[in-house]
Amino acid sequence: DKVPGDGRELCVTHSDAVSIRAEDGRYVNNVNVSAFINSIPSGKTINGASISSKSDTTKFSTMDASGSTSQAANVIEALECQASALLVDEDVSAANFMARDGRMRAMIMDEPITPLLYRVNGLYLSKE
Repeated sequence: DKVPGDGRELCVTHSDAVSIRAEDGRYVNNVNVSAFINSIPSGKTINGASISSKSDTTKFSTMDASGSTSQAANVIEALECQASALLVDEDVSAANFMARDGRMRAMIMDEPITPLLYRVNGLYLSKE
């Protein structure tokens, strides 16, 4: 639904397009986020239990996901549901999940997050 005359009269999308956003604190159960997250730092939770070492992100579960892990889970879940398009609004996205510039790469060498920007072309090509 929209307000008539607000500029969206000519906008269309597929019915199976999915909106992707960061959702701090969301529940995630057994999602393979390893394409985006290669480890979860100590002090985070898996299945509601505190962990003291890095965890396996091929079966990621948590009661309290961060913005970046929740957004990674949202992307994977949308792909598993055969979404034809991912709609991403940068205003409701985790900045560290979307992109990382050269200065940040130089400052943080061992970043566990692979931004969507680095994976989006492969995701597109895999749908062909």
